[in-house]
Amino acid sequence: MDYAAVDAILMPWAARHELHVYARDRSGPLRSIIAYYWRGSRHESAGHIWLDGPDSEGRFTVHGAAPNWQTEKSAPVAELEGALESVFQTMIARPTWD
Repeated sequence: MDYAAVDAILMPWAARHELHVYARDRSGPLRSIIAYYWRGSRHESAGHIWLDGPDSEGRFTVHGAAPNWQTEKSAPVAELEGALESVFQTMIARPTWD
């Protein structure tokens, strides 16, 4: 699978949020992001986002996960940015500590 169309959306979206995308293409494509937040003088993970797909209908699934939380949104490439933004905003809006 050529992820060029996905990367054309994913990479600029990640750059706008100052996120790094781990991209690997051996034994199948992988696109993964760990989002961090600052807590005092150190940073902690707010969660992990990764992509699966395409499925038989050409849709990609954006997964978001952290301890005690997970979500996913499926979208065609044309709507991928909205799915990424929705998962990301939900993830960073969660309380991350007591």
